[in-house]
Amino acid sequence: MDNILIRPAQRSDLDRLCQLERICFNGDRLSRRNFSHMLKSEHADLILAEQDDLIGGYALVLYRSGTNLARLYSIAVTPQWRGQGVSSRLLEAAEQQALGHESAFMRLEVSVLNESAIRLYERSGYHRFGQIAAYYEDGSDAWRMEKTIRRRAQRPQPRTEYYEQSTPFTCGPASLMMAMKRLDPQRSMSRMEELRIWRESTTIYMTSGHGGCSPHGLALSAWQRGFDVSLFVTPANTPFIDSVRDPQKKSVIELVHDDYMQQIGTTGIDLVNAELDLNTLVGRLQQGAVAVTLISTWRLNRNKAPHWVVIGSADTRHVYISDPDFDRDPWHSETDYIDVPVGLEEFQAMARFGRSRLRATLLLTGKTKKPA
Repeated sequence: MDNILIRPAQRSDLDRLCQLERICFNGDRLSRRNFSHMLKSEHADLILAEQDDLIGGYALVLYRSGTNLARLYSIAVTPQWRGQGVSSRLLEAAEQQALGHESAFMRLEVSVLNESAIRLYERSGYHRFGQIAAYYEDGSDAWRMEKTIRRRAQRPQPRTEYYEQSTPFTCGPASLMMAMKRLDPQRSMSRMEELRIWRESTTIYMTSGHGGCSPHGLALSAWQRGFDVSLFVTPANTPFIDSVRDPQKKSVIELVHDDYMQQIGTTGIDLVNAELDLNTLVGRLQQGAVAVTLISTWRLNRNKAPHWVVIGSADTRHVYISDPDFDRDPWHSETDYIDVPVGLEEFQAMARFGRSRLRATLLLTGKTKKPA
């Protein structure tokens, strides 16, 4: 089928796309509204294969804002066109679209039962890096697969074992647990441990709702569990104090911070009241350290909120972030939150919070002592 045209989809293609979807899939179908949304989205590319005004296939690629990650959400080829290289051409075109978005990796999920699709992806350079139980409507599992599509991007090794925060205010404990798990694979991650760390490290109050986690409190939690910890934080005053207006709440946060400082003085925590420069961070990560870093979520989802993530590795262009706050909308997958490549300049811009431009990073290295 040499005369097939691969082109961007248009609104006039909606009826034929919906018909193709009904032919190709019995479940997990995209609706007309879904297709219409993707045609307008700046975070999606929808391309199709056409011959003589007939649409015989499409590929849908999604992008997560603020990252260099693309995900092949769906690829479909009508039965009459299969076995003629159309899927390979769509996949190659999808990868080219992703490169145009500065993506370093293409990821996807595929049913463990879909042997022909798995062969296609493996022939095209994709490899498996995880399995998701009961991912599809019929209850079948999915392989998580990935391909490096940009030169000099390095596949994270080892992979971060993912833990989704179970409350809106426990991103710090969830990130710390993932970091400790990378360094000590025998550790367990549980909701009980998540809440225990939050109780140990919370600021008590934030702008509204439950308090978040202080960098100093998280450093203490890690040190008490037997890890070597370096904490880089600037400015040196009480974190998050400028996000609270009530004087009584401010006094509570200050008292908590003073308590953390007194405790740190009795530990082996290396407290550095300065920014951790990017070259040092990348170098330490490449030497085996794991970072837990405070970011503003503005560049990810346009919400100005303080948020903790874990950074498991780095290369010359990216840091690889695992984000415990899994947004469970129909277009996101856990695959979008594990070891996600973020450009170094983009990371620098997101790794600060608030009017004080608070920067805070914990560097953890392997357990060298018994827990306190």
